[in-house]
Amino acid sequence: MLACFDGNALAMHAVNLVLHLLASASVGVLALVVAGVCRWPRPRQIALFAGLVYATLAMHLLPVHWAAAANNSMLTVFTSLALATWLHALCTPNPRPLLLLACIPVLQMLALLTKESAVLIPLLMVVISLFARRGPWRRGNTLAWVVCVAEIVLWPFLDRHFTARTDGAYTLTLGFNVIRNGVAFVAWLLNVPRESIRMIMTGDTGAALAWMAATALPMLGAWLIALRRGHALLSMRQWLAVALFAVIAYGPCFLFIWNSYAYYAAISVILPVIALARLSMDSRRLWLIAALIAVSSWVAVAGTRHAAQPALLARAHWGENLLQQMEKQPVGPPLWVQSSDSHRFYAVGSAGLAWRLGLKPNTIHVTRHCPATIKHCLVIGDNGRWHWRP
Repeated sequence: MLACFDGNALAMHAVNLVLHLLASASVGVLALVVAGVCRWPRPRQIALFAGLVYATLAMHLLPVHWAAAANNSMLTVFTSLALATWLHALCTPNPRPLLLLACIPVLQMLALLTKESAVLIPLLMVVISLFARRGPWRRGNTLAWVVCVAEIVLWPFLDRHFTARTDGAYTLTLGFNVIRNGVAFVAWLLNVPRESIRMIMTGDTGAALAWMAATALPMLGAWLIALRRGHALLSMRQWLAVALFAVIAYGPCFLFIWNSYAYYAAISVILPVIALARLSMDSRRLWLIAALIAVSSWVAVAGTRHAAQPALLARAHWGENLLQQMEKQPVGPPLWVQSSDSHRFYAVGSAGLAWRLGLKPNTIHVTRHCPATIKHCLVIGDNGRWHWRP
């Protein structure tokens, strides 16, 4: 998208906003289908509330998502529409479902081209059928599901032609990272931003805990109000389906060796949001529930504007200041960079330095220690200050 709009930040922001609205609307469409299949009262109101809640969740609005994850919104659109089409075809008595079922493998392929986690769509179909308690499957639904599974089986071969090299941070492994990512998963569901967790890791514990509480407690309050009188509106089977949907949709992310961002849970929250909308419709405090969710998201997003390093915006400001100062320096190739904080330097990167300094990317080398016989070595300390060596 950066190339399509020639780096125009306003144009990319507009596209992100449109995609986000489409993703939220698609969740509303799925909620409408679920409400109709389950014969819930006021299905349109439930769909509208589900779409609005999904749209206001902090995970979609945090800077790291807005800057780098437009494909996540497209994944939500294709996944939600595939599940809505699947469920509608499963429960519609007339011949039209044959045409609808033919669309499901197409929607899944579009989702796969958007993000690899779409391989979980066939499992999500099973879970949402469990939630709606619709079975046995019709022959057409079974055939569509088998075709979708066949696409998943063939995807590793197609993936080589459509997907760039994967960063090492996305390596799947089984260890302590599963516990760490599991804790992060709970945090994402409660609107807790990643920046607050990283602040704990860098020692600013008091401010981080206050920020986490200010986002998580209103979200928990909204759920408790909705559950107080509405918990019996969903059966035990449906609650199990909600939990399975959330965990399965996040599945591979539990195994990531390092990276774990809030927007990875964008699919996981779809069915919980629909369930929350169902519970909230019968609550006399519907607007309080909505207000608590809005406050939680506002605190999460607004906090990122003021949080210091390692928050994303703080790193971006630091990176821009560094580049502006570097542009005034007479720097020639090759350029070596020694940075003790890789996360901070990631705000600039070798590509950023090459672009702003007019150097070729292969002439910039990132190292842990400056070689003894080099012409230019930029040393960046833990506090972000930099100097030349020698």
